[in-house]
Amino acid sequence: MSLQLGAPLMLLAAILQATVLPRLRIFGGQPDLVLLIVLAWAVLDHDREAMAWAFVGGFWLDLFSGVPVGISSLILVPIAYLVGLTEAGVYRTNIILPLALGIVGILAYHLMFVLALRFLAGMPVAWSDVFFYVTLPSVFFDLVLIYPVLSLLRGWYNRMHPRQVKI
Repeated sequence: MSLQLGAPLMLLAAILQATVLPRLRIFGGQPDLVLLIVLAWAVLDHDREAMAWAFVGGFWLDLFSGVPVGISSLILVPIAYLVGLTEAGVYRTNIILPLALGIVGILAYHLMFVLALRFLAGMPVAWSDVFFYVTLPSVFFDLVLIYPVLSLLRGWYNRMHPRQVKI
């Protein structure tokens, strides 16, 4: 059931990230909507559904962005797995956990993406420019948006996975 929601949501997020969000660039950075959705779902879910969302979202993102197909999925799936290892319900009592996971996940995504472009795709990379003019502004955008995305997806997650109470 989750992938029935995740696949179209990831398609929409990838389209928005490729078409609308580049117009919101500030200092070279823009929000990473697909990454935010994957991180939020990985925090919410403990059944590894976020890995499927990451694969689908990465595929769509690569199709619309022009990078070699598979790079984004190759990066997003392990990030979703590692974030999903955290206890799913802890974020409800700890406001710092989503922020910490967000920072680690966002920085890991950008670092691995640049490394993949450099070593797998053979593209030249200006490391300091990428870090200061793309990664840091994007991290700022993503950290501002992580809580709204998490709140929105939490409602959908609770409807799709109602809590079972043992008597």
